[in-house]
Amino acid sequence: MYILTKFFQITLLLLLSLILHIIPWKPSWVIENIVNFSIVGFFVLAGYLVYLIVKKLYVTQKKRNLYKSAAYTFLLLSYLGVFAIVQIGLSFGNSKYLKTYKFENVTFYTYETVDGGTEISTKDVRFPIRSVPIATFPYEMMDLMEDGQTIYAVTEDKKVKVYDLKNKEKDD
Repeated sequence: MYILTKFFQITLLLLLSLILHIIPWKPSWVIENIVNFSIVGFFVLAGYLVYLIVKKLYVTQKKRNLYKSAAYTFLLLSYLGVFAIVQIGLSFGNSKYLKTYKFENVTFYTYETVDGGTEISTKDVRFPIRSVPIATFPYEMMDLMEDGQTIYAVTEDKKVKVYDLKNKEKDD
């Protein structure tokens, strides 16, 4: 039962680190560092729990067999490695932060997508995460500008309405 409990604890730590990695945090140096240190800390704790499991398995064996202990260690560390590889794979799909814009009391973030386009999202007022993108463009956007109570995405040849400050709504 001890080993099963520790295995579930390892799984919980790895899932927490995966969830922290998936959440789109607002671009802040402090928040990003806290999240990254937490993810690394969860992996270190999971590694320590692997050590405790292998130690318990080794002590409870009647014949202390190094090969069995090495096999358990390899399997458990491979389990940790799968989660690490998944997180690395997810990071390649993330957008790259470009710039922050503030109009009245609404903060906008622009991101470069993996395929070279641009997405615009707003800051969530309650949590330190960014919202779902309110606009996505297949081309590289140049700038956001305010014209009266309307926010426009402006490129060299296009001007697209993105957000209405008066109604606090995105433009579909």
